[in-house]
Amino acid sequence: MSARRAEIVEIARGLFAEKGYASTSTRDIADACGLLAGSLYSHFRSKGQILELAMAPFLDRLVAAMHDGAAEHGTGAERVEAMTRRVVAECAAHPAELRILHYDWPNIQAADELGELNERSTETLDLWQKVLASGVEDGTIRSDVQPEVAMRVITSSIHGVLDRQRYGTRTDLLDMLGLDVLTDQVVLVVVNGLRATPPDA
Repeated sequence: MSARRAEIVEIARGLFAEKGYASTSTRDIADACGLLAGSLYSHFRSKGQILELAMAPFLDRLVAAMHDGAAEHGTGAERVEAMTRRVVAECAAHPAELRILHYDWPNIQAADELGELNERSTETLDLWQKVLASGVEDGTIRSDVQPEVAMRVITSSIHGVLDRQRYGTRTDLLDMLGLDVLTDQVVLVVVNGLRATPPDA
């Protein structure tokens, strides 16, 4: 990707995070980049392509981090914890992408040209569910836990503790606690609550 194209994608990512994908027009992007609206199409075929380029690197890193956690030696519960720690770190480092993924998901899901982003997101959810199910099977996660429910609780919790938009009037937890302590809190409250036997028992 050329330097100019990368610059446009970066500017668009900020606009999508601030205004929302649906509410950001190609004219908005062009104006912010100092271009005529029609000139944008000499760089990209559509607004959807810009979003895909803005989001794909984050999703690639997120999926890779999750696979690394899932591949660690250990019990299902230990691998869920490893995945959680990696996902919190990746999401904390990319607040704009997290906000887009969280608040613009209906628009992403509805766009045919964004099918690859949909597939990557689905891959993350399937991986969570697979590792959670392995923990139930090996007895390290409570037998009464439904992996689909647990997956939704974990992913929603990670979004929640990092969400600066929904909780904008409250303390920014990442600033207040730092990444390590915040991640420990997510593990303590969410992951340890799923364990069949607490780690310090």
